Amino acid sequence: MKKMLLTGVLLALSGAGAVKVGALLPLSGAGSVSGQAARNGYLLALEEINKAGGVLGRPLELEFADDGSSPAKAVPEFVKLVTVEKVDFMVGGVSSATSIAISGPAKQYNTFMAWIGAAAVPVEDAFADHKYFFHYHPWSYYNFEAILDYFKHLRVTKKARNIAIAYEDGPFGSAGIGDTVAAFKKAGFNVVMTEKFKTGSGNFGPIVSKAKAARPDIFYWVGYDTDALPLATEIKQQNLNVGLIYGTPPSWPVGFEKNRLADNVAGLSLWLPTSPNAQSRAFVNAYRKKFGNVTEEYFAPLAYVNLKTLAAAINKAGSTDKDKVAAALAATNTQTPFGPLTFTKSNKTRYQGFKAGSWLSFQYLGDDRAPVYPLKFAKKTTVWGK
Repeated sequence: MKKMLLTGVLLALSGAGAVKVGALLPLSGAGSVSGQAARNGYLLALEEINKAGGVLGRPLELEFADDGSSPAKAVPEFVKLVTVEKVDFMVGGVSSATSIAISGPAKQYNTFMAWIGAAAVPVEDAFADHKYFFHYHPWSYYNFEAILDYFKHLRVTKKARNIAIAYEDGPFGSAGIGDTVAAFKKAGFNVVMTEKFKTGSGNFGPIVSKAKAARPDIFYWVGYDTDALPLATEIKQQNLNVGLIYGTPPSWPVGFEKNRLADNVAGLSLWLPTSPNAQSRAFVNAYRKKFGNVTEEYFAPLAYVNLKTLAAAINKAGSTDKDKVAAALAATNTQTPFGPLTFTKSNKTRYQGFKAGSWLSFQYLGDDRAPVYPLKFAKKTTVWGK
């Protein structure tokens, strides 16, 4: 855990104690690409917030904790932030499994949580009765709504009919898989395979063999970035003849676009740095100035938006009182790199931020992620492998 303070800036702020925010992230383990991207987004936001005067005339202080992509590690790290570090608010939360694990202590300590990830419906169930839970990332049914819309487009334009599904065995991949299959069937697709795998195992030989026998038009997989390369390798080695390989990891492996195995692989993202809106351009410029490069991981701008809006709500509330900050954050109506952000009810929780309309599908074409759907955002036409 490392305390992040902008010392020089803080000297200009009042002598009052800092407002403390805890950030629980997967800085190591299977979800670390997303976690590291989020960390950079938070650091950029923290710098801007404190340069602008902090919150309530006090510095904002950010305490990072690494959940290791593991529920067993997430719980003590979360409890330590809340009880030992005595943070005023919590941000972060990429993994569904770790978020479910901390739901008990979160409610026990009545913790204020502005959460950026954890899309699985069991997380929504776990926090349905928690009045200080703000969820920025779309829930999985919003994600699927966007995917299904794209696949329907491929059914019309590419005659796609048969879908093979591979999914990781944790909450992220497994929760709602029955509903996913039913929705595909209801939309007129044939689900020719559903196979579960253990994320990070790299053992995709049997799954790809079954897919090859099932002859799908679309190979659809739900897992993490660690699964992308071994799966693409196995598909290449077995010469799976498929129209589209479509994955939904929260992040993709660093440098995946440089590997020729990535060619034509498609996926889902809330954001790409080529997004033309003014807030996205400003974020890209600020990120490049601070870090010397440009990220393609949407968890970086998502974390940035997360901390900036929380800080704005604290200032608007004029207090760190949780009820007052919750009321202020609930009234958020602002432009972001993803488009407008407001909070409304989801199926079960009080405060849901982004929904299905924020997603876009992209395809690795050359060394780039090119938006291919929705058509109004597309810069390239989908490359179909059959």
